[in-house]
Amino acid sequence: MPKYCPTCGNSSEKSRFFGNFCESCTKEKFSKGLPLIISISRCKRCGKIKAGGSYADPTTRNLEIAIGQQFGKNRVYLIEYEGSRAKLEVSFDTDHGTIAANHEVEIAYKKVLCEMCYKKACNYHEAVIQLRGNNHRINRFIEKVSRYFDLNNEFISKIEQADNGMDVYVSNKRMAAGLISKMKLHPTTSFTLAGVKNGKRIYKNTYALHFE
Repeated sequence: MPKYCPTCGNSSEKSRFFGNFCESCTKEKFSKGLPLIISISRCKRCGKIKAGGSYADPTTRNLEIAIGQQFGKNRVYLIEYEGSRAKLEVSFDTDHGTIAANHEVEIAYKKVLCEMCYKKACNYHEAVIQLRGNNHRINRFIEKVSRYFDLNNEFISKIEQADNGMDVYVSNKRMAAGLISKMKLHPTTSFTLAGVKNGKRIYKNTYALHFE
């Protein structure tokens, strides 16, 4: 015996049904419950967007992840994107099969500073590498530090002129120690208490190197 959709009167002989409603009315009801405007955090300095738990380049995949976060358990596939408009396919599973509907949203970008750009703006650093001696070797070392930190998404906060050398402030002390060890250098290391976080003492490290 055929079913009849209580919304449009369509028959199960002519249309697929999801429970008591035809596919068309189920899609329409589903679409009406989807957001029309979504907010995505975008760093005003580097342009990265919040996708998942971190900031990443605004690739199609990362944008799809960022949009999908606004749709709960529904699956989101980004069909097309231009400016602040995005065309999506949104789907979810029911006991009677999968419902999928095309949907358009407007993206409202929230201007923020990502964690990395905030740290850069504050000249955040965990260690100072004090370089003394031969200027040519000092400059070569700074170039290597800069490349190494860039490749690992860290940074040099600042470089200051000092007597007979340079002081290089870096964002990650473990990375600084690892690079120095990798280069088979032997610094004089000291530690300065920078504060207490969650009951744990936080130290900033100083690595002193002398180049002949």
